[in-house]
Amino acid sequence: MGKAFDYVPTQLTKAFREAQADEKFQGWLKMQEAVMGIEFPIYDLPEVRDSMFTKDSLAVAEAKLIELYDSNRAAYDGEENVHRTMRYVYYVGETFRRAFEGTWVAIPPQGDKPQREGLLPGVDLPFRESFVTPTQLIHLALTRRSGIEITRVYGFAERDYNEWLDAGKPPRTYQGTLREDD
Repeated sequence: MGKAFDYVPTQLTKAFREAQADEKFQGWLKMQEAVMGIEFPIYDLPEVRDSMFTKDSLAVAEAKLIELYDSNRAAYDGEENVHRTMRYVYYVGETFRRAFEGTWVAIPPQGDKPQREGLLPGVDLPFRESFVTPTQLIHLALTRRSGIEITRVYGFAERDYNEWLDAGKPPRTYQGTLREDD
């Protein structure tokens, strides 16, 4: 049996490096960026037009998602819902990215028998090994329906970010002890 830390951190894998150049992912990022200035603040969430990409706006976005969808499954049922939900995915991720010096990344499926196909959009924060995955945050919000799930995770990231700043922005350390042979 292996040890708990016998794994290669995702950011250090060849699959991760190659995924960042994926044309479909890059196209999705460009399209979502454009939509944020046109569609999202006008049609999807006009309530945040003057406070885009703030912690407070995440609570408004979460409340709107709960109002729109009675489940996570409903959020992805039908083309219109998929497109709207993906705009929220981008909005949530972009809010984290801007606040915490993050970078959008394409997360490849992992393991011998991955539970999903295709790339997952995520935000890589320079002070932690794990990713912010907005699709999972929306799933959490729509499953628990408390209205505080996304801002709670934001608060944890904010705490970690401030500790990282106070420490002088040290390089990220990985718990995973293995490295991939290229």
